[in-house]
Amino acid sequence: MTTQTALKSLRIELVAHSPGRVLEFVAFLYPAGGAFVVGWPSAPGEVRNDAEGRPVLLHVAPARWLVPAPCDEITALVDAAVAASAGMSIDATGKWCEFHLSGPDAGRALGLSIDSESVLDGRECASVVLFDCPCVLARVSSGYAIWVRASFAVDFEAAFGRLRAPARDR
Repeated sequence: MTTQTALKSLRIELVAHSPGRVLEFVAFLYPAGGAFVVGWPSAPGEVRNDAEGRPVLLHVAPARWLVPAPCDEITALVDAAVAASAGMSIDATGKWCEFHLSGPDAGRALGLSIDSESVLDGRECASVVLFDCPCVLARVSSGYAIWVRASFAVDFEAAFGRLRAPARDR
């Protein structure tokens, strides 16, 4: 099977979601100690999920967390950490676009840019570059959740569009 034929047959679905409000949290001291850590994912690439399994607090880098669509409980955690002078919360609404990648060939599609299995080995999320676009990648039950820097979102969608396009259209 040629590369073009293999790409033509990829069974993937990329859906954009409006993440609504998004926060980033940066800790002043890392690793942080005390009450700040309670309820927070602290291991590299660790994720806290809500009751439906959606990532709500992602430890994306040392001393850095992505907080997409924070619910009241997560907002309270962030506010308590700020009140304890453990770090600062940054409103990053508009900085990130959220996508969900699913389908039987989702991992294979990511494999054209990175080895997602190796990157996520022992982790639930990672800061990565997919098709030259800075992203945060996390596994979810239906495939992958991907937060892409907003200024790269059009190029990101176009890259996946090329993967689904018939070979003659590329």
